[in-house]
Amino acid sequence: MSIFSYTISILVAFVSYIVYQKYANVYTSFITKPVKRYDYIIVGAGTAGCVLASRLSEDPKVKVLLVEAGDHMGYFSKVPLTSTASQQGSNDWSVRATPQRYSSFGLWNQTPIIPRGKGPGGSGQINFLLHGFGLPEDYNRWSRLGFKGWTLDDLKPYFLKAFGTVRSEFDSDSCPAKGVCAKAPMKLKLIHEDNELMSIFKQASSALAVKNTLFRKATANIKDGSRYQSYDAYLKPALKRKNLHVLLKTQAISIRFEEEKATSLYILQDHRNLDNIFVNREIILSAGSVKTPQILMLSGIGPRNLIKSLQINLITDNEWVGRNLHDHMNLPIYVSIKKPISVTLAKVFSASTLVDYFWNNNGYLAFPPVSGVEYQNASALMLFSMGSSSERLLRDLSNYRPKIFRDTFPFHNDTSKEGFMFLATCIQPKSRGTVTLRDSSTSVPIVVDPNYLNREYDVKCMIKAIRRAERLLTTKPFEEIGARIHWPRPERCLTFWNYTKLDQKGLVRRRKKMTTQGAPRVQAQKEVTKPTKPKIQSPPNEYLECLIREVAVTGHHIAGTCAGGKVVDSQLRVKNVSGVRIMDASVFPAPISLYPNSVIVGMAEKAAELIKNTPRL
Repeated sequence: MSIFSYTISILVAFVSYIVYQKYANVYTSFITKPVKRYDYIIVGAGTAGCVLASRLSEDPKVKVLLVEAGDHMGYFSKVPLTSTASQQGSNDWSVRATPQRYSSFGLWNQTPIIPRGKGPGGSGQINFLLHGFGLPEDYNRWSRLGFKGWTLDDLKPYFLKAFGTVRSEFDSDSCPAKGVCAKAPMKLKLIHEDNELMSIFKQASSALAVKNTLFRKATANIKDGSRYQSYDAYLKPALKRKNLHVLLKTQAISIRFEEEKATSLYILQDHRNLDNIFVNREIILSAGSVKTPQILMLSGIGPRNLIKSLQINLITDNEWVGRNLHDHMNLPIYVSIKKPISVTLAKVFSASTLVDYFWNNNGYLAFPPVSGVEYQNASALMLFSMGSSSERLLRDLSNYRPKIFRDTFPFHNDTSKEGFMFLATCIQPKSRGTVTLRDSSTSVPIVVDPNYLNREYDVKCMIKAIRRAERLLTTKPFEEIGARIHWPRPERCLTFWNYTKLDQKGLVRRRKKMTTQGAPRVQAQKEVTKPTKPKIQSPPNEYLECLIREVAVTGHHIAGTCAGGKVVDSQLRVKNVSGVRIMDASVFPAPISLYPNSVIVGMAEKAAELIKNTPRL
């Protein structure tokens, strides 16, 4: 990459950032001093909170307050390819889990870092934008677990209202000029048909398709080349309503109850100013799967022994608050290719890429680096189309120890390396974790234990996904582009399989015989290293299990800590109290099969309707 191209890229990005910061965040609904009483108070301006604030404030007769702990998101959160740029900054809670017992051995102190958005849009502003409604069985499972009224059939009208479709593969540009689809607030972009990696992945999947094999092309929440989540689709159009107030840099502390009825919310502005805001109708918690149970417990709703030990007044005993945490884990497997069809850092940081994006809303920056996903029973593979894996950009985000990162991504210093990653995962993990408190002060970090890979089932499920990746790479479409797996080789796992660095790089040592002049029968042997056609190697299951426990990281989909049927009823009302509902991923009784964001949008649409139709006492 030339100095000229690099300089132009930086200049264009800097000018765009300045313009965005100056003009994008000027709305009259943002206030610094709230009034003393509102009809509805929504805690958390994340994916669900934005939908609720927009829908509830449609009635000019009600006053709505939206409370958000973070500040405005930065410019680069808008660029689809640079979603990780906002992680571990001021717009990310960067939740540090407890050291794991069964996983994360390749991370510093065995401690996963779980990104959680902090600011308008929440995690929807720092995720990879991927759209999907899961699988029909996900919702049937919820019903069996006691969360009635939230089946796929129940939610379809709200998916249509929000997205104009009930399909997980969809492009909003194909909507008719009039009708439900055109009016839908959320916009979707389907990966281009001419994307070669997607096409190859799809052909390979089709060639090996068996019962319960499902391939989906990547679809993302994008409009005109930019991130377009619920903040853009719902909240921004409502930010000039006089009856909607939004408080930023304000943390919700706890709910005050009188005779088990919510009467007010304690808030902390700028980390120092404590206030108490009263509510006429309801407080809706949309603070996410970590903060929502924290607020409940600080309010006196949760496990009796914990509440008493923290010397908090017990409002109602519920052992399920903070339990049932579930998340997906991803194991990255690097695959090199010989055809120049992947996304590399050298291509991204070029003048042509910047021009293509800022002038045409197109190119590498305009879509997340995912080509598609293949489901097979409970296992799944995502194709992450980045060939370059920058250690400087990515290592600390996942908390990898340096040697583990380098042994997992062998070409991390090559910005032009062509390749991709298969992310192997289990879409319905059985391991369950917890969220709890060690102190009643909000300044003390909450205790989050995902308990990853506690259940042997999750490991076996992920191994099946890895074996599927091996088989896919033997198909003609992948062979034609020279696809080759480079297995991670953490030192702890090498006792199960003798996999050398030369094997990983695709090099083999051979001994070449050389005849010494004057002595035709005497031969000197010289060891040389040269690339050859790689021998197909397949590790044993013991090695794969070791890899999973060493290298796999969070899929960023934590949920379930205020499960429907256990903590909230079918109307999302917190059990045994009145005036409090929950609407965020914490109400999922069991995982959605991969991407949850679009499901949350549809659920929030239904929640808004439930709240509006609730008679006022």
